[in-house]
Amino acid sequence: MAMIGVLTYAGQIVHKKTLAMRQEAEAAEAAAADADMRRNVAEVTTQRTRQESSEKHRFLQTWTPFIERMQTQQEVEGSIMASLRASSVYTSSQKFEQKNVRDLVIPSSVHASLIIEDEYAKTMNWLGDLERRAPLTRLTMCRITGAQEEKNVRMELALEIPLVNLNADPLGTAVAP
Repeated sequence: MAMIGVLTYAGQIVHKKTLAMRQEAEAAEAAAADADMRRNVAEVTTQRTRQESSEKHRFLQTWTPFIERMQTQQEVEGSIMASLRASSVYTSSQKFEQKNVRDLVIPSSVHASLIIEDEYAKTMNWLGDLERRAPLTRLTMCRITGAQEEKNVRMELALEIPLVNLNADPLGTAVAP
């Protein structure tokens, strides 16, 4: 009888261990299936996000060289002055001022005020050259009137050139450049 009792007891222990191992295996399979499902959802989300943002990435890749050329007020001034010299346009007044904005991506912008007096064709060609050199420039005011000399025009311009922080995280805090 004792022998049967020991065998029964040993059988119950083995059965309990086997049952516990089966439950652990089932729980592990369920966890693996859940993890696989979450991975599949993450892959689909990643693909959708890539597709939705691909146009923005192409846009950024196109504009990055222009943005990188003008990261400081001195670079903006230098580019505009080089454009004026290359076009040999007479400038009677020029003023540059940097203004800060509370934005992570565009933390500041350079505001330029220029008065140009020269031939109409040269003046307009210079304006086109400025657009080519600094395409992010926003023309906030342009007034063209006759100048003192008969063949010349007087162009008063107010420009705003953004200084873009390419390292900024628009959803969080700015990353150091």
